[in-house]
Amino acid sequence: MINNISPGFIPSTPTVNPAATSGSAPNSANSSSSASASKKAELEFSPGRNSAKDYSAVQQSLAKGKGAVESAQAATTEIKDSLVKVREVATKLADDSLATPEREKLQKQYSELRTGIEKSLESASYKGAAGSKGVNLLTDKDSTKITTNSYGSQSVLGSSQLDKRLGLPEKIGSAQEARELLNGKESKTSALAAAEKSVNESSERLAKEDKKLKAQLETATAVSKAASSLESERTGGRKSATAVPDEEGRAALLKQAEETRQQLKQQTLGIGNGNQGARSLLSLFS
Repeated sequence: MINNISPGFIPSTPTVNPAATSGSAPNSANSSSSASASKKAELEFSPGRNSAKDYSAVQQSLAKGKGAVESAQAATTEIKDSLVKVREVATKLADDSLATPEREKLQKQYSELRTGIEKSLESASYKGAAGSKGVNLLTDKDSTKITTNSYGSQSVLGSSQLDKRLGLPEKIGSAQEARELLNGKESKTSALAAAEKSVNESSERLAKEDKKLKAQLETATAVSKAASSLESERTGGRKSATAVPDEEGRAALLKQAEETRQQLKQQTLGIGNGNQGARSLLSLFS
């Protein structure tokens, strides 16, 4: 059952497919430049003609975007836990009376935590496809684009652009340095507080992105399934023009297509007739 139809999934007015327009040199040049320059091309696709293949491409793009968000979320959870431990260790190291052996032991713990944070940030990278360079929504310097409808419209997934060590010092050599890490210096925000803030803000942003992508992906999956059913309905389930139609198979496809169409129609009606995007989506299955 579809819980949420994204009104923006199908544009209210079909637009000309720039990738399919001939004689447009600037568009062609821009397309080639974009494809070669972006390491995140695996999250995008070339807009087509609203075929089942196009809807499937949208679904895959959204799924990869959600995968990138989930990888970053898992990393932020690990990092937040590590930062709690860093604060505990730094608090102990801020004690001037701490004996040297104990200080060295705590310094080692701190170094291990800092290294662990660096590895967690690296683990946020989501490849999505074999051989791809990956997308890291925590440390990448550039944003990532995902395709959100069959006309090639795109949405941007921003990166937190975090420092790979969160600005934490390599070591805490004295009780004074520990206090500065905890409380800052000369009225400036401490490195630890800044790290905690940036990670918490990233976590909140990713949670919102995940919620939005979940709704979009749910809609895209349903529409992709419906488009495949309707395409099969039109062709009688044939994979080629020379294939012999199977009447029993055709009847099953017709039933599946009608069920999917009615499901989408009812869910879309629930959005409200005043919504242009909803009316556009509804028109495909009426």
